Amino acid sequence: MVQAEGMPNLHSAVFSSLSTGIGIKYGVSSILFSFVTTYSVIIIYDTMKLKGERGKQANILSRILSSIEEYKTIQPRSALRVLDIRPFDVMSGAILGALIAFLLL
Repeated sequence: MVQAEGMPNLHSAVFSSLSTGIGIKYGVSSILFSFVTTYSVIIIYDTMKLKGERGKQANILSRILSSIEEYKTIQPRSALRVLDIRPFDVMSGAILGALIAFLLL
């Protein structure tokens, strides 16, 4: 159900679950919550930006492969679809992680 690449994103699910769990257990006014939440926001933001750039690179690589005569028989778009991650995938992982933390704690 949860995978590192694709929807929902595992990185954002783990870190949002960690932040939510710390917030529930120790309170949102604790220094631990502020540290973990800041770290989680950085990780989720970085994941969204990294995945977006990988998607752009996948599109460019797909166009390059389709222009080379040797690779015309390969379907480059389907082969590179795994690299094309949308920000929605990352945000759905963050929401799923927070929901799991609420359910378990």
